[in-house]
Amino acid sequence: MPTLYVVATPIGNLGDMTPRAVETLKNVGLIAAEDTRTTQKLLSVFGIATPMTSCHEHNEKSKAARIVRRMVETAMDVALTTDAGTPCISDPGSLLVREAVQAGLEVLAVPGPAALTAALSVSGVPVEEFTFYGFLPRGKGELKDKLHDMRAKSKAAVVHESPHRVADLLRCIREALPNTYVCCSCDLTKRFERTLRGPVSEVLGAIENNPKAEKGEYCLVLVWGKEDRPEPPDGYGVAMSLEARLFDGLVGGLCLRESMDQLIGMGEKKNAVYAASLRLKDWMGER
Repeated sequence: MPTLYVVATPIGNLGDMTPRAVETLKNVGLIAAEDTRTTQKLLSVFGIATPMTSCHEHNEKSKAARIVRRMVETAMDVALTTDAGTPCISDPGSLLVREAVQAGLEVLAVPGPAALTAALSVSGVPVEEFTFYGFLPRGKGELKDKLHDMRAKSKAAVVHESPHRVADLLRCIREALPNTYVCCSCDLTKRFERTLRGPVSEVLGAIENNPKAEKGEYCLVLVWGKEDRPEPPDGYGVAMSLEARLFDGLVGGLCLRESMDQLIGMGEKKNAVYAASLRLKDWMGER
């Protein structure tokens, strides 16, 4: 059975290229690369001469089916790579993987570097539970709404940002959630790798005072401050039951899950909210 290998490649330091990744890229019949020019540089370093085809965000939708059809017709193994790091993680590749799965082909991971896990590992904050959001919205209003939504739904968040926008992102976080703790990593695994840790205002100040801040890619770990917890809307007193508050959310246009998430984000215990949702369902005749 043909196999699609999802191959992670270095995010900066070529020493992070695994022997298994090299062997896989040498032995497959074709490499589906995000950018063939970028991947060619990597292949040249490791003496890999495997043919390539492009598979990126602009052509993946049409290209995925053709690649899988070729795999089936010729019993050919294919490797999927992106410019750096692990494919499908805030990078192209998921459509090709889905197409291969639907065709009944085997899909195997060849693990390796990822900015997400690298940034978390050096953050110095508890990472038993986190949410990855990739790149955030660019518009200031939409970004602030997204930050508040993230604050309500996650204990810690990991995001990517470009060097030209990282200061704007931190300014928006400072305005919306000023007590956020930030671990901001840039150029991970590269020669001038650096990580800034501290309150968002301090990290922002360090970046604003660094003339070279607009170089390199950023990965940020955000841990929300307790003082930034949203206040309950007017009229929510201690006498108002969780069931009533959940129902109020439904009246306001939320689905039950969204209403539950809202209460949990306000500090209510998850188990208590879940139990209240079951009682509300009973009352509404939905169980």
